[in-house]
Amino acid sequence: MNEHKHAEGIEMEESIQVAGLIAGHLREELTDAEKIHLDKWLSASETNKALFDELVSKQFHHSELPFFFDIDTDKAWNRLATAKGDNGLMVSHEATSPKRSLGPWLWAAAAVVITGFLLLKTLFFVPPAPVATAHEILPGGNKATLTLSDGTVIPLSGVADGGIASQGNVTVVKLDGMVQYQPKGESNEMVYNTIQTPKGGKYQLVLSDGTVAWLNASSSLRFPIAFNGTDRVVELKGEGFFEVSKNAKKPFRVKLEDGGEIEVFGTAFNVNAYQDEQMVKTTLIEGKIGISVEGVQRQLKAGQQARVMKGQSSIVVADGVEMDEVVGWKNDLFVFKSLDIKSIMRQISRWYDVEVVYVGELSNETFSGVVSAKSNLSQVLKILEEGGVAFNIEGRKIIVK
Repeated sequence: MNEHKHAEGIEMEESIQVAGLIAGHLREELTDAEKIHLDKWLSASETNKALFDELVSKQFHHSELPFFFDIDTDKAWNRLATAKGDNGLMVSHEATSPKRSLGPWLWAAAAVVITGFLLLKTLFFVPPAPVATAHEILPGGNKATLTLSDGTVIPLSGVADGGIASQGNVTVVKLDGMVQYQPKGESNEMVYNTIQTPKGGKYQLVLSDGTVAWLNASSSLRFPIAFNGTDRVVELKGEGFFEVSKNAKKPFRVKLEDGGEIEVFGTAFNVNAYQDEQMVKTTLIEGKIGISVEGVQRQLKAGQQARVMKGQSSIVVADGVEMDEVVGWKNDLFVFKSLDIKSIMRQISRWYDVEVVYVGELSNETFSGVVSAKSNLSQVLKILEEGGVAFNIEGRKIIVK
């Protein structure tokens, strides 16, 4: 794969993450873990610190923000992301191109926004938290249940921070919206727990070896409370993102419901293995992984995606994958790139916990754009309606026509 394209993909994902952290800072909503990430980015260079100071300054908000509202993001998308499909919906507003020059820091700010396909108005000035009405459906959030080895089920959103369980030599701790497994000593016992997210939920988990896992909506991960033996094996259903702690003596393996297996060599990657999707997609962000399906094996390099059609054993490896689209869910974003309406509605169904019904002949139009996953459902549907799709909402049923 072209190294320059890979670098662009990594920078794009980082831009989205950093922009989100700065937005959270302005809204005073950062968790302790997010504050640490932001501080790490700030201390990485004087340029980062100067950009941060510019973006949070009152002068920027009062005098420069209106300029960013007028950026033609359609043109920015075409220039920087090479979006496909002229008939696809771009999630942006039409505006005349500004006729003024930008100082160096404002160009940097524009890079953060445009490279991440985000407008400052959607990041820095997010409306107040959605409020439910009689006809409003709210977005999902941090929700999951943890099933211990003895069958005890713990609703994680209903327990306070602190120790929530003790199993053998491992303490289970909830902290800042995530669960951490903290070993206190060696153990030869293989004890398994399962974390499961419902529709409308996602959650973050730190395993006993330091590996961090994010679960998307309607997903589950079965894992040992401590990794004994010669390898580290977990079982995934649905979608998960992993940052695996390196240990050359103990390979990390992810087993999938359809029999596929991913062998990891210390890396970051995303796996989309929902049963209602036509294929399993494994995308490597950094490092190296091996994919195995019914004896067929392939290795991935950073920036590549392995695609396996359901019911088949052949593995197709694609280059030039848009990383922001793959990991958008982890950053509270829907990132659509030339997707048909059914592909989009599967994501919406999982995140908003709704049933989707189709009536009549659907349009073949594809959609491209970025929408905040913190928006109420009606806001997301209104954007899609601009592309010519009509919706009726009946309770928690969405009728597409």
